[in-house]
Amino acid sequence: MNPLIFVLVGIAGLYFGADYVVESAKNIAEKLNISHTLVGLTIIAVGTSIPEIMTNLFAGLKVRSGIAASGIAVGTNIGSDVTQITFILGVTALLGTMYATKKILRRDFPMVLFAIVAVFIVGITGYKVTFAEGVILLLIYLIYLYYTSGQEQVFGKIKIKLTDWTKLDPNKYLRSVFKRAFKRGYISDLVLMALGIAILIFASDLVVGSALILAEVWGVTQSFVGVMIVGVGTGLPELSTAIRAIFKKAGGISLGTLIGSNITDPLFALPVGALAAGVGLTFDKNLLFFDIPFWFIASIIALCMFCKGMKMGKEKKKDGFILIGIYLLFVFLKLTFFMR
Repeated sequence: MNPLIFVLVGIAGLYFGADYVVESAKNIAEKLNISHTLVGLTIIAVGTSIPEIMTNLFAGLKVRSGIAASGIAVGTNIGSDVTQITFILGVTALLGTMYATKKILRRDFPMVLFAIVAVFIVGITGYKVTFAEGVILLLIYLIYLYYTSGQEQVFGKIKIKLTDWTKLDPNKYLRSVFKRAFKRGYISDLVLMALGIAILIFASDLVVGSALILAEVWGVTQSFVGVMIVGVGTGLPELSTAIRAIFKKAGGISLGTLIGSNITDPLFALPVGALAAGVGLTFDKNLLFFDIPFWFIASIIALCMFCKGMKMGKEKKKDGFILIGIYLLFVFLKLTFFMR
């Protein structure tokens, strides 16, 4: 059977598995009174990036076992992020309005640019991200996550929300905890999350293995398959989440998800792959000197659009069309000059 079919089936599994994880995580976060923007930047951004994370993990494990799969891992991250910051952001802008806050413009958008530069620097020094460099990138991400959570006072909100749990009957504590958790829907959310993770594990293995075969059959680079097929497919959870959020008048989740994913992928998913590989992941020169610079420039353009009026959406539809046009230019250039 054509390996492309297995890739598409695996991507579908990544989509539905991530959807289960994201929905359950979002439900839990909302019950803890965490803001929409923070939910988008952290919980949903990580959740919708699980396809990239799992793809990198399994690609890294392939590398550890002696099978060349670095191009799939690195290409998937970059392809997904370029798709998100151009095509998905553009489509979302045509459907509704996303409002940026000063925190997003001063803290999170610059962090996207920093993450892109960090990946470029790591890649150009030896054309690979080593185990040690993966640890450094991961630590940077954890520091950012801690700093962001602190600014949004997440830990205080959770502490306040959970104080009533200490008032449960100590003689029947476990039964009381389970009853309270079941009543508030935590148990069903956790079961749904576990189901999503199980689907993701199976789908990730299928995608990576099939993508390697596809690259060989088509006679193209692994990174091309990663950028143009797997990367686009793993961006589907962000597309679905952003559109659903915009229809629910929750533009903060839409914008936060897309920006957060562009931070999570390079600083979390990529290091996971490097750590799983042990010896690190190698970079194709095409990714370093075309894809990453293109991603950086597209991100600056998106940032400048938000700086004009602190929003993007129906009132400024041309911004959405411009971003979609930038993505189509990216696809044209990849197909014309960088297939092999």
